[in-house]
Amino acid sequence: MELIGYWRSTAAWRVRIALNLKGIPAAHSFRHLLRDEQRAPDYLSRNPQGLLPTLLLEDGTALGQSLAILEYLEETRPEPPLLPRDPVERARVRGFALAICCDIHPVQNLKVQQR
Repeated sequence: MELIGYWRSTAAWRVRIALNLKGIPAAHSFRHLLRDEQRAPDYLSRNPQGLLPTLLLEDGTALGQSLAILEYLEETRPEPPLLPRDPVERARVRGFALAICCDIHPVQNLKVQQR
């Protein structure tokens, strides 16, 4: 398993944190966002959105979008769980995650900063 990310990417941080919490070993490689390395043809062939992070599975499958990657990790390796068992507490955790993904991340996103 390999995680392609960037140190300033909050989305990549989410996945790195989850991998560490679950004790899942992964190789790490990076694409420098300020140099547009995520738009290189070899990267776009893995993640056509040209966004970070991308999780490469052992069979070559590439997964994008941090929350989708987190769900994959939770579904394929449920222990230890990332989410509480209680449905109300799970909803609260998802709410925190979505606040970061939908409210904070877009404003600090490179596209917005460049504009």
